Amino acid sequence: MKPFRYLAKPIRVLLLANLVVFLLAFLVGGILGFPGGGYGTLRDYITYFGAFFPTIPFEAWRYFTYMFVHVDFWHFLFNMLMLWMFGDEVAEWMGSKHFTGMYLFCGVFAAFFSVVMCLLGLTNNPIIGASGALMGIFVAYYRFFPERRLLLFFFFPMKIKYAMWVMVAIDVFMAPSGDGIAHLAHLGGVVAGFIYMYLYEGGFRRLSGKLNFRGPKVKVSRGGGTSRDEVRTDDSSDAIEGEVFYVDEEKRMDEILKKVSREGIHSLTDSEKKFLIESGERLRRRRGM
Repeated sequence: MKPFRYLAKPIRVLLLANLVVFLLAFLVGGILGFPGGGYGTLRDYITYFGAFFPTIPFEAWRYFTYMFVHVDFWHFLFNMLMLWMFGDEVAEWMGSKHFTGMYLFCGVFAAFFSVVMCLLGLTNNPIIGASGALMGIFVAYYRFFPERRLLLFFFFPMKIKYAMWVMVAIDVFMAPSGDGIAHLAHLGGVVAGFIYMYLYEGGFRRLSGKLNFRGPKVKVSRGGGTSRDEVRTDDSSDAIEGEVFYVDEEKRMDEILKKVSREGIHSLTDSEKKFLIESGERLRRRRGM
C-alpha cells in the first residue's frame, strides 16, 4: 500500500470524504451523542438521510449519499482498505476521469439494481456503504491484472481471476440469508463494472468515432512547417512519429503525464510510450544511476 500522499487524487478525495462522514457519524454522533434534531443523534440523522431505501427510489440524492455512509468501524475499515489497495492502481491505469466516472456509475447502478430486486420481491432493506462501487472497481482490477495474487479475506492466497468469481458466488449464495449485508447491491456493482469496462475497452471509442467527437489534428512536416488537417473520422489511435514537434522536452513530458492522469496509461500512443522510456533512460544517465 502506498503512503497516502502518493495515492491518485480521486482515491485521496474518496478516502477523505468517507472519513469525514464516518467521524461525524461514529464519533460525534455515536460516541459523543451529538443531537441530530428530531431524529435522535447526529449518527441517526446521517444514517436516515444518507442511506438508500429501495422502497423510495425517487429521492434521487440517496443514489449518491449512501456510498459515503459507514456507521460501523469494521465496515468502514474494510471498504477503505479495498479502495486503498485496489483502487489506486485502477485509477492510475484508467486515469482520474474514467476512474471517477466508473466509481460513481457502479455505485448508482448498484442502488438501481436493488430497486429492481425490490420490485421482484427479493429485498427491501436500506443500503449504506461503498461496497457496490468497490465491487465495480474490483471488476476493473480483475480485467487489468487477472494473474495477480491476493489473500482472499486476508487468509487464502488466490489469483484475482478466481477470487473475483468466488466473491460473486458468495454474494449469490448469501443474498437470501438476511445477514444484514447488501449482497444484491454487491452483485449490482459487479454488473455495472462489466458494463463500464466493456465501454472503456472499446465502446467509448466507437461511440466517439460515430459522433465525431474529435478535434482537428496538427501535423508537422519534417522541415518544421505546420499545416492543419481536416477532422479525422477514422478510429486509429496510432500517432505518426514526429506528428507533433516539441522544442522543449520537459514540456512534452508534462503533457504526456497530464494525459496519463486524465485518461490512464492505456491512452498513450506508441510514440508517447517510447518518449517516456527514452526520457527515463536519459534522466538515469544524468544522475549516474
